[in-house]
Amino acid sequence: MDKNSLLNNAQELTLYTGTYGRKRCTCSCIGCTQESYGKKHKDYQGNITQIKTIIEKLPNLKNAYILGNPDVSVDTKFCNEAAKEFIKSGKKVMFSTSGYNGLEVVKKLTEGIDAKDINYISYSVDTIDNEKLQYLKGTKNINLDEINKAIKYCLDKNIVVKIQPTVWKINQDDYKDIINYYSKLGIKWFTFHAGSFESLQGRDIKLEHVTPRKWVKIVNDINKIAIRNDLKIKIPKIFLDNKEYDVYKTENKVYCQNGGKGLQIWMQEDGLKATFCPVLSELVPSFTFDLEKEEPKILNSKNNNCLACSKCLDNKVKNSSIGKNGKEFLIDKEVLHNVCRYYSSKVKYG
Repeated sequence: MDKNSLLNNAQELTLYTGTYGRKRCTCSCIGCTQESYGKKHKDYQGNITQIKTIIEKLPNLKNAYILGNPDVSVDTKFCNEAAKEFIKSGKKVMFSTSGYNGLEVVKKLTEGIDAKDINYISYSVDTIDNEKLQYLKGTKNINLDEINKAIKYCLDKNIVVKIQPTVWKINQDDYKDIINYYSKLGIKWFTFHAGSFESLQGRDIKLEHVTPRKWVKIVNDINKIAIRNDLKIKIPKIFLDNKEYDVYKTENKVYCQNGGKGLQIWMQEDGLKATFCPVLSELVPSFTFDLEKEEPKILNSKNNNCLACSKCLDNKVKNSSIGKNGKEFLIDKEVLHNVCRYYSSKVKYG
């Protein structure tokens, strides 16, 4: 491999183990970003040979974040086998799950794996209201009690747990209850996400985004809670004041590009498809490449900063999602700047 290859920079991997997408997931989340993916490809399940190829192609990989197909509850046994392969080659693993089937999934997922080799297991709990949770997950077959049993099992096994809610208008006031409930169990790590703008594109569903004014309040509240209770909490600001925007213009490195350190891979029937910027790849297909046959495309900007803020699908649809009225972005007579939701700033906000 060329020593200047961007693949040498990849330290973090987000892995989809197949191409089933939403249509074959154990949940049917109404805001799912995998809605279109399963329609583009044949149903396919990855294999261990492909895992070995990934390890070979990414010599400096440190962490593999296994999302499953698209949830680890779909192909739990394979996710466990894949994790063991990564661990055998000296990598750490992480898992993300809806919590579907609770104990059954987490026991199979972690079977034969030492807790020290798992950075964390992330549970996407969007609310502690079971009825609302079932609505957001699109199934009556998921139950908060079962999710919590699985979480407590992880904690008993000394596996770090992270709670990862996605915030929409319907659950915009649930963040305090979520943090309060799970912090009492001993969990100190929370990562909040804004509902994905692109997931609503062209879909006739009643799911609204949080208004800019409300989002700013949520971010400020969460920041105070994190400081007061010594918790690790992240939430994208999305709307920056003038000072923060000045920082943004100089560094402008977003999460999905991560300076070339983060890579996303889909295990497909026609090969391993990868990208450093999944949102941009939706709009510009050439930014997705075949890991086994191609070199990744270098972003033509200073310091490899991402072009997504001006060209990506996120920018294309966000106005229809959150409104374009300038008055909405004027809070306490201060203009707020709307930026990519993947932007990770050095400005402390939780």
